[in-house]
Amino acid sequence: MESCRSLQLVIIRHSMTSWNKEKKYLGHMDLPVLKDSLLSYESLKRYLSQGLPDAVYSSDLLRCQQTADFLYPDTPFLTDERLRELDFGEWEGQTYDELKNDSHYSYWLQHWEKTSTPNGESGEEFHKRIASFINDILNQNVKSIAIITHGGVIRKIVSELIQDLSYWDVAAPFGQAAVLHLQKEGGEWRCISLSAEPAAAKGSL
Repeated sequence: MESCRSLQLVIIRHSMTSWNKEKKYLGHMDLPVLKDSLLSYESLKRYLSQGLPDAVYSSDLLRCQQTADFLYPDTPFLTDERLRELDFGEWEGQTYDELKNDSHYSYWLQHWEKTSTPNGESGEEFHKRIASFINDILNQNVKSIAIITHGGVIRKIVSELIQDLSYWDVAAPFGQAAVLHLQKEGGEWRCISLSAEPAAAKGSL
């Protein structure tokens, strides 16, 4: 009989880029973080320094790697393409106001999990790669994992692990981590707690 296992996941959104600030869609475009934007991550860095994880994963895109370097300066991390944001295709770099009269865009807003962005990625493709990553980390023999990734990926991971939450129920603010405590018993994983850390940061989960 399999013994009870526990796992802590600390999931962090990358620091802000120029396109984030301008509210432009940013998926696979490889932009750096804004100069000085990591200053708002100092409180999070102090929180994380209280205990280093067994493993650190980052999206392979620059903005995530820069954030990982800042938060875990002395800890090697692994990059994984599966942790990339959804590929917005031809909508990369555009805003809601620029796209709101596009019928394809209007349909996608309501049915993004079942359709594709133009010359980009479908919701099903996005789901499959995130599910593959989740499966891999849940099968590792470790007790704590940190993940530096993107807003959409955070929403997807958390909503997959907590069935009562929908994708849009999950917030992914800058400068704050989603901390999940998981437990496996009887062959099934369940989330026993979810918190936003540090608690004093803006935004909530």
